[in-house]
Amino acid sequence: MRSFCTEGPVDPENNYTVPRTQLLEIGMQKVDDWRYFTLFAPRQSGKSTYFQFLADKIRLNRPGYLPLWVSFEAYGNAEESFFLHALFKRLCLRLQQYGMGMDPAWQPDRMAALSDFFHRVSIHFGKQIILIVDEVEGLKNAGVLNAFLHSIRDIYHDRKQFGLRSVILVGVSNITGILQDTASPFNIADQITIPYFSFEETADLLLQHTRETAQTFDPDVIAAIHENTSGQPGLVNALARDLVEQRCPGEPVITLAAFYKTLDAFLRLYVDKNIANVVNKAKQHPEIMNQILFDGPVNYTTYDDRISFLRMNGVIVDDLGVCAIPVPIYKKCLYQTFKPLMNGNGEIRYFKDPFVDEAVFLDDNGHLDMERLLDRYAGYILERGNIIFSGEKAKEGVYHYNLDAYLASYASVFGGSVFPEAPEGGGRVDLLMIQGGKRWIVEVKRFLTVRGFEKGKMQLIQYLKRAGLSQGYYVVFSDLHDQQSKDRIMIDGLEIIWWILPVKTKNPSS
Repeated sequence: MRSFCTEGPVDPENNYTVPRTQLLEIGMQKVDDWRYFTLFAPRQSGKSTYFQFLADKIRLNRPGYLPLWVSFEAYGNAEESFFLHALFKRLCLRLQQYGMGMDPAWQPDRMAALSDFFHRVSIHFGKQIILIVDEVEGLKNAGVLNAFLHSIRDIYHDRKQFGLRSVILVGVSNITGILQDTASPFNIADQITIPYFSFEETADLLLQHTRETAQTFDPDVIAAIHENTSGQPGLVNALARDLVEQRCPGEPVITLAAFYKTLDAFLRLYVDKNIANVVNKAKQHPEIMNQILFDGPVNYTTYDDRISFLRMNGVIVDDLGVCAIPVPIYKKCLYQTFKPLMNGNGEIRYFKDPFVDEAVFLDDNGHLDMERLLDRYAGYILERGNIIFSGEKAKEGVYHYNLDAYLASYASVFGGSVFPEAPEGGGRVDLLMIQGGKRWIVEVKRFLTVRGFEKGKMQLIQYLKRAGLSQGYYVVFSDLHDQQSKDRIMIDGLEIIWWILPVKTKNPSS
């Protein structure tokens, strides 16, 4: 039985696989056309799997080609002589896998000799070489990398004579951004972008498991996995593996309830390498991350080194000219990493009355009473709004986080969880709380206009319809209102309870 792969390149014999057939055809066409090209994407995006599949396809369909894969990951600050020796040894090992061997005398003694080396290999084996260089930025010695790329550029102009049919550079950053003066064969037209899985590819991966084991994923779970990961290959496989092996081993159906347990574990308990890498990269530029998360739109420009760094490491993307975090799980974890202390953990002591048992917020069935909880929250804002939202006008993300932290402080007492920006019923709601098998949807907005306020109600109605819930909650923060207000309204047979919470109230002494 195959499994979901979380440890690196996919092995089709042992792992469920998304074939990326169209992308492989694009790569094959470039190789056929003697093109040198780049393959760049964030980590755990499927790069290694792609080029290994491409190498397999080349060996199977083009007997006159010789694909050779090497990695620069461990080269670091290697000097030229060590680099050439290590490169030669790696190529020898690769050829041994094919039952071929090279004479040690062929080893190049200087970078300029690489052209003669590849020519000799091509002539000896009667094949045209495709050189695949993985982790190209792992070679930290800029002088050596520069010299290597110069050699490749020189070969490129006479590549048919030297027999080096194609060179593919693989990494997490764009080579033209590393050394622009040496990258002429690798212009912008000769890049392959490895996109995340589409919904159809995500569904196909999960259904392969169903076909082999008869264990099914509820359709809402398939949608939730894709929604929370945006199809990021490493995360899709990691969530699916946890559901199959930890949450639901032997169970006939994987349910949404199980999915939320997995999601909670990834957000709070597990140290997932994909998430950890993104968080660590984001921590290198905290100022701009706080702007993106909490202070409103940040214009995207590739000429800002901070933005370029975050993009090439998979933290952000260019979304119509604005920096956006593309993967909801990443955003949730970054949200927890960069949360404003005053609006989260620092406020917990004010969320509750230490002399009142939290059980007063339970109904007769042992479920939390959301309306009573939000009434309590309105009182908290009345008392603390001037302090926690003082100074410059707070942005919607800050309000959102404060309410999230408040609800989580009660949910955790009774075995519940709060998920920010969670998928529910085919849409993405601001806050989803689950406790004792019951769900609540809370929409959070900042009051800007009456039209926007009313639009938020209709948005919440659509979420309720898709989720099959009869009641929803709408919390609106306003620096334009002087008085708190609360009301309820029925729309299409569904009830919305709403609060407008002024965040700039008069001081008691006034």
